[in-house]
Amino acid sequence: MTYSVHLSPHAVRDYQKLDPSIRVLLQHAIDSLQQHPLTSPKIKRLKGRLSQYYRYRVGDYRIVYTVSQPDHTVHIDYIQHRKDVYRG
Repeated sequence: MTYSVHLSPHAVRDYQKLDPSIRVLLQHAIDSLQQHPLTSPKIKRLKGRLSQYYRYRVGDYRIVYTVSQPDHTVHIDYIQHRKDVYRG
């Protein structure tokens, strides 16, 4: 089953600010979310106030997203460095 992936305006801004070498790695991760958004050793469901989100670890960066099963949609909200992503 293929999922469609949508980036929030904030995620697009985060992505465009990054170094091109990091963007290549992140693009591979985003592409893999189309096939397997819930199952990978690099994917974890978050806890607490962020429990509706999943995170995909790509080096020192995190892709934070939600999955809509009925629509087969992945909505990426943030792409940030691990030290900044969970602050809020």
